[in-house]
Amino acid sequence: MSGRYDAITFPETAAQVVTLGNGLEIIVKEDHSAPVVSLQAWCRSGSIHEGEWLGAGMSHYLEHMLFKGSEKRGAAEIAQAVQEEGGYINAYTSFDRTVYWIDAPASGMKNCLEVLCDVVGRATLPSDEFDSEREVIRREIAMGEDNPDQVISKLLFRTAYTAHPCRFPVIGHLDLFNQLSRDDLYDYYRRQYSPDNLFFVVVGAVDRDEVVDLISQEIGDLERKPRAPVNLPVEAPIHGIRDESVSFPTELYRGRLSWPIPEVSDKRIPAIDVMADILGDGRSSRLFREIREKKQLAHSVGSYAYTPSFPGQLVFSFDTESDKAEAAEVAILEELENLRTGGVLEQELKRSKRQALSSQLSTLTDMRGQASDIGSNWILTRNLETTADYVKAIEALEASDIAEVAEEFLTLQGGYSRVALVPEQKAVPKAGRSSPGRSESIRRVTIESGLTVLLLEDRRVPFVHANAAFRGGVLAEDHSSCGLTRLMARLLTKDTRQRSADALADAIESVGGGIAASIGNNTFGLGTYALRPDLNLAIDLLGETLLEPAFLSEVVDREKQFQIAQIKAEADRPFSVAMKELRRGLFGDHPYGLEASGTEESVAAMDQSEIVAIHQKLVRGGNGVLAVVGDLDLDEAEAQVRSRFESLPSGDRVFTQSRASEMPSLEGSHSELTHDKEQAVLLIGFRTVPIEHPDNPALELIDEACSDMASRLFIRIREELGLAYSVGTTRLLGFDPGAIIFYVSTSPEKLDLVEAEMLDEIGLLTKSGLDLEEFKRAQASWLGREVIQLQGARELAGRAVVDELVGLGWDNYQSTPDLVRGLQPAAVHEIAAKYLTEGNRFTVRLTTS
Repeated sequence: MSGRYDAITFPETAAQVVTLGNGLEIIVKEDHSAPVVSLQAWCRSGSIHEGEWLGAGMSHYLEHMLFKGSEKRGAAEIAQAVQEEGGYINAYTSFDRTVYWIDAPASGMKNCLEVLCDVVGRATLPSDEFDSEREVIRREIAMGEDNPDQVISKLLFRTAYTAHPCRFPVIGHLDLFNQLSRDDLYDYYRRQYSPDNLFFVVVGAVDRDEVVDLISQEIGDLERKPRAPVNLPVEAPIHGIRDESVSFPTELYRGRLSWPIPEVSDKRIPAIDVMADILGDGRSSRLFREIREKKQLAHSVGSYAYTPSFPGQLVFSFDTESDKAEAAEVAILEELENLRTGGVLEQELKRSKRQALSSQLSTLTDMRGQASDIGSNWILTRNLETTADYVKAIEALEASDIAEVAEEFLTLQGGYSRVALVPEQKAVPKAGRSSPGRSESIRRVTIESGLTVLLLEDRRVPFVHANAAFRGGVLAEDHSSCGLTRLMARLLTKDTRQRSADALADAIESVGGGIAASIGNNTFGLGTYALRPDLNLAIDLLGETLLEPAFLSEVVDREKQFQIAQIKAEADRPFSVAMKELRRGLFGDHPYGLEASGTEESVAAMDQSEIVAIHQKLVRGGNGVLAVVGDLDLDEAEAQVRSRFESLPSGDRVFTQSRASEMPSLEGSHSELTHDKEQAVLLIGFRTVPIEHPDNPALELIDEACSDMASRLFIRIREELGLAYSVGTTRLLGFDPGAIIFYVSTSPEKLDLVEAEMLDEIGLLTKSGLDLEEFKRAQASWLGREVIQLQGARELAGRAVVDELVGLGWDNYQSTPDLVRGLQPAAVHEIAAKYLTEGNRFTVRLTTS
């Protein structure tokens, strides 16, 4: 890359590795740009390392069990200790690794690091927890069989790999999983979680020597354990087409095509990644333009290169209607052949290089992202600078490099895998170092049209973001027009009066940027981002899309079909189906009872004039807030905004009058639904208050206390009784009264018991409130989550935009923590008793038919 991008380079990791005498490696990167720390423990053990138990999901089971108790703490105490410091703990398992992580305020680093060492190094795998957790994972396996994305992913891997152990799902096969004993799992733990098979990554406002000393004190005495080497089999070359399809209860055909490619360390991977990007990443990609936009053969289409430590896959995906599946696949193969025989254009290559740099830089915007990047580099290549080297390799690519990998790997006459999820009874024939800080001062100005503008400088990463939001969403709709705002918002990213959708996508993606729309219950928005030299372009394109949309009739028709496909996809998800019913019950004819996507009937009936009308009504100066944040000069950014948005029509804020009177009386109402999936869902909703109401901080603490692994709901229903996989709460907020929703995913035969237990727990909240320790943990957890979530300038600006727009003020994030700190247990108890009542309740039970 050259010219104005010369000053943008991928930063050095600036981390150091210390190896203890027992082989444990500790990687620390000091970054004092925010008072946050990310602590991660990586084990070089995943599902492909399970030996004679391959396919049993032992690594994933062990991930769950490590949270069940250690030499120092019981199951509940682990999460509680982290929550008391304002932190959040979780883990994940993949083919080649298991990673445990804690994000926390820097003040809690010492205690949280002690917990992490305890969990990883001194777990006890209590026998009394083994069976209950087995039931939880059985429920997780069942939920995965209901999820079309997980089903087709497993189908692809078992088809593309016939010898390599990644052909088995990480979570395991149920029949093998059921045979595991606690002794099997404990032996595996003692063998695999040897210190020489572990490493820690710590990033944030820490002192390196202190971190090393703390870890040494906690687990420096662990002894290495003997492990037989894992020799992974080599896949034989694919001859012909490996083909498998399964029927599935869905309305959309989901297809995947996959070609084998080398492992991540292969020198050809950068060129393969760029080839995948040119073909199918973003709206300016070849597949999106040809298959979705021009030929309208798929609702979604894309490609990516899966590049693990073992040979990977180049994957092409498409979701469409069954009667278009064959034509879509043929068209994709034609595009692959076009690239293989015709090469790539220089502008395509430049766009992909910008996108690669942008994508890699985006991982560094918070501490967890930095730690994850370091950990991934280390486990894959033992080179902390792998990502920087990768970016340099991308920058050096020429069109001839792409042509070479296309010729080598896109063998269209055979040698690939083809899988599909086919709608039931609708099968179709197949086709042949430390970064600088962030300003804490937001500049707020109002321009002539009434548009509020927020400006924030953040020099840590060379990105700029321009995001505008307007009041709108379902509040602007009724039953006949629901989904209209979502359709309009998405059309804003299409054609303008100046350029086509393709030209728009080219303009932003060719510089490593992007553009996207968002939609909520109360607002909708549009955002652009780019690298530092393209601030003016990001603002200019945001203005062009908002002020000069074309709303072409043929594009309107195409996007309507896409939105209808999304609505159909939501019908495949049990939780989404139940949530729609809950909203209808809680809010009735009020717009909050509508779905942002709309219905098939409402979307099908929409026309161009309605879209133009709602755009003219809502996209007005007084009804919006715009933020520009990142590596920028505030004066320059303000001048650019004033110039670009001087033609924005003025107008007042909409939805200033409450419509709460339209909401129905509840009185303990309920709804029963059935479906053809293998899981049951229970939702219990209580109507609460508008977003500006003073009861909200107390409701936030109730939500926090019921929403994670330290919550009373999780401990009672999931841990003690083993009745559910997912359990917790969520909130719906808006200008009018919202809701707090208690949810559980369980098995159909346990639904009655789960409901009884959930109602008992809610009853205890109304009767006694939170106990003192529970209250303090929720308070610390909420405050810690705020610090973590707002460590990035983009995230802080996003919060400020919405808060300003809904009437809380852009600086609400500064004052709300003090309100939460000032709460007392008695006040939270009073709020629980006020809202969590039977007369204010609506319940949805979704189970098998």
